[in-house]
Amino acid sequence: MNKNRKLRFNAIDVLILLLIAAVIYVVLNVFVLNSDGSQNSSVNYKTIQYVVEVGNLDERFAQSVKAGQSVQDAIEKVIGTVVGVQSEPYKKNNFSYDENKEVVSDVEGKITMKITIEAEAVDTESAYLVNNCQILVGKQFSLILPEMYAVGYCIDLSDNQ
Repeated sequence: MNKNRKLRFNAIDVLILLLIAAVIYVVLNVFVLNSDGSQNSSVNYKTIQYVVEVGNLDERFAQSVKAGQSVQDAIEKVIGTVVGVQSEPYKKNNFSYDENKEVVSDVEGKITMKITIEAEAVDTESAYLVNNCQILVGKQFSLILPEMYAVGYCIDLSDNQ
């Protein structure tokens, strides 16, 4: 008893396949394709300012960062525009055996730079996002500026609203 069964498609099979394809399309469109960062009415944009502190820089970089320069993160894209720069001598903790205590002293030829950056950010529940880059206090940034590349940490964050 050898039965050869032939595969036959009828109208019901075609309708079932079309229904499955439609469900897959809707699921992909809602969960995958719509998460590209496109502007929705529920997205809340804010202008934020954050300060990135870069320490142990050579003092020749003191005048290389200027207001209006675009700032990029090495991993992401443009993450804002410089609105302010503050330089101060780089300080190092040392132990003074004469005084038998820890002392803070300036390091000659080195500076600490605090770069204030302004950007339009998406306000999420957990962080601000600028071009999909999270802006958080304590986060490390690899900053690329026209005349300088530096690594620093966000030390302050505020929204202007």
